[in-house]
Amino acid sequence: MKKSVKLVLFAAALAIPVRALCSSAWVNRAFVGAGDYVQIDDGVYAARDLPPEERRRALSALSALRAARGPFGVPVARPTTIIAADDREAARFGLADDVPGTAFISPLRTEVVLNLAHFSIDVTAHELVHAELAQRLGFWTRTVKLPVWFDEGVAVQLDRRAPYAIDCGAVGEQRIRQVRQLTTVRRFWHGDRGQIVQHYQAAKCAAAEVLERHPPATLYASLARLTQDADFDDVFGPGPITP
Repeated sequence: MKKSVKLVLFAAALAIPVRALCSSAWVNRAFVGAGDYVQIDDGVYAARDLPPEERRRALSALSALRAARGPFGVPVARPTTIIAADDREAARFGLADDVPGTAFISPLRTEVVLNLAHFSIDVTAHELVHAELAQRLGFWTRTVKLPVWFDEGVAVQLDRRAPYAIDCGAVGEQRIRQVRQLTTVRRFWHGDRGQIVQHYQAAKCAAAEVLERHPPATLYASLARLTQDADFDDVFGPGPITP
């Protein structure tokens, strides 16, 4: 990739984090331990008045996911994780209503915000995969070299929610080819809720095709090549060409 193109992509990628740094949600996440949230585990924060049983519920799920050797291997990422009790608290940290969790990835660090009012082990696993890929690649390499469809497609491999328990044959090769063009956040998240769900479905199938050629257990080793001189297609190959 030409140096000038990389610089343009990097500048565009920084636009969102720079705007985010000016938001109250970013401030609340950055200084989460300085207010009414306390550290309850390694990098995990919760409200001081969160009931003990709620803390145990969230920590039990996090501990299991952190310790599990999933299809991609043992995770090493330890993102700052914020456990919000309800929609109001989650909104303080930038999470939209009814969303169980999301990962905020910036040049400074990765933060995962979970909303206990809509807690989902599948969403938690999904967001921790994003954190893991960010840890393995670093912000710059992830932004420039990792297509968003693949980032989301890998994460949704561990997401067993009903919309994503799909038969890829029913999704169809055309949609799978099309989703490979959604290389940026702006492209992937374009459309209404139904269209975005379809993007996730197709991304899951597109990533599964890649993982058939590159066993999941080798994913992290393959991603390490992106931190050197290799581009995505150099490592994982172009998508299959279907008439």
